[in-house]
Amino acid sequence: MVPGSVPLIMLEDALRYPWQGENHVETILIGGVLTLLGVLLVPLLFVCGYLVRVIRLVSAGADDLPPVFEDWWDLLVEGFVAFAIGLAYLLVPATVVALAVVSFVVPVSVVEGPTSVAGPTDPSTGGAVLTLLVVLVVLGLIVGAVYLLPAAIAAYAVTGRAGAAFSPSTLWAVGGDGSYAVALLIAVLIGVVAQLVAGVVTATVIGALLIPLVTFYGNVASAYAIGTGVRDTALRGDDRDDAVAS
Repeated sequence: MVPGSVPLIMLEDALRYPWQGENHVETILIGGVLTLLGVLLVPLLFVCGYLVRVIRLVSAGADDLPPVFEDWWDLLVEGFVAFAIGLAYLLVPATVVALAVVSFVVPVSVVEGPTSVAGPTDPSTGGAVLTLLVVLVVLGLIVGAVYLLPAAIAAYAVTGRAGAAFSPSTLWAVGGDGSYAVALLIAVLIGVVAQLVAGVVTATVIGALLIPLVTFYGNVASAYAIGTGVRDTALRGDDRDDAVAS
């Protein structure tokens, strides 16, 4: 097999995956309605739990048929854990941004007060350099969080342990694997395509009703890609078999 064809095959399989099985229409409709009601949070947790289930099954090689919406309590619990993991990963960049804002606003308000006088010690140059450094650090943290978050969710999905999502050794083993990197790129590509399609269908009122369905379809396809990407990484063996068995 030509190496360059592997990503294309993964992309094709991912796009086809949500449409497999006898219950695919029902599953997509349910997922679309839950996505539409996602602003209420609880429906969104069910969707998150479903995506966790997709990653778990696909990573174990059960990638022929997507799961159906059943065992709703388990979906809710696993969706809540996945949602909490996502918040935790976004918390670090958000905290750095908040601290940076406070550290800049307070000194600036003092320096630029009514009695301040610019002089040889004017900190504007140093402040600009420090601002640039903070921006670079924040961007690095955001990119790192975005890159590792799917690996963290996959670690939880496969092992069934929330702590695995924060294990440095696990994240290093998965995030540093080329298969995961390719899968993540494909997942991002699918997300972009889904947004483009959603933008096109909004041209009509009826088309606008399809946006939640398109969004859910794209999320499931992306979860398939992530599950495939971690299949041959450190997330395998006994942990994977135990997770599937449960």
